[in-house]
Amino acid sequence: MITFDSTYFEPKATLECGQVFRYTKLGEQDYIILSADKRARVYIKGDATYIDTDEEDYFTRYFDLKTDYKAITERLSAFDELGEKVSGGRGIRILKQEFDETVLSFIISANNNIPRIKGIIERLSNSFGTNKGEYFAFPTVEQLRDVTAETYRELGSGFRDRYLASTVNTLLTTDISERIKKASTDEARKLLCTLSGVGGKVADCILLFSLSRTDCYPVDTWIFKSNRSDELDTPEKVRRHYLKRYGSDAGYAQQYLFYNAR
Repeated sequence: MITFDSTYFEPKATLECGQVFRYTKLGEQDYIILSADKRARVYIKGDATYIDTDEEDYFTRYFDLKTDYKAITERLSAFDELGEKVSGGRGIRILKQEFDETVLSFIISANNNIPRIKGIIERLSNSFGTNKGEYFAFPTVEQLRDVTAETYRELGSGFRDRYLASTVNTLLTTDISERIKKASTDEARKLLCTLSGVGGKVADCILLFSLSRTDCYPVDTWIFKSNRSDELDTPEKVRRHYLKRYGSDAGYAQQYLFYNAR
């Protein structure tokens, strides 16, 4: 059992801010979270957040518990436009998710809604992942080696079927994963965008929510609406402006804005 100050770790804020899809809500601040082949229950009791799991080291890393979010919120609160947003979302933590799972999950997420994304991922896991008894693990790319685009479509992926089949093959047959992990953020973003079904926004999400590249600023519909102006009239202009403004804290700022916008 892991215990943590709930001021800087709220399950709801962390899990319902668009960065992860394999969770089940049991109560207002009570969730089951699945990652790769691991499972934890995360809940608030009193002033503490509890992580009930047999994989304490894994989930300490997963929930980024060794990073000082008090210092991050203090830095970002200095920006006039962020003060209220940071205060409302300070329980968010940026997750450190498994790379392949994040890539495939965010390809599935493109132009999709949360319930449908969650359903596709569960069907994929139940069909090809390892049976862990109470749940199925997210399938490895090895387990997905022979899955066809037609099968992905049968699982409900829609037009993303060919993207999933192509990207699984690329992850299996090339060293792109290692190249991405070792590259600078800009270069890693370019490499990610060579994967089928990965555009700039999805690449930024993968970098932020898997590789902790907090010098990323994913711009979706919610962020664009919140940030747009006469000068910042395209998602790319918004992204570049706020990357420059927030620097290495841009990813944290994006999550506080996203959580409040929704």
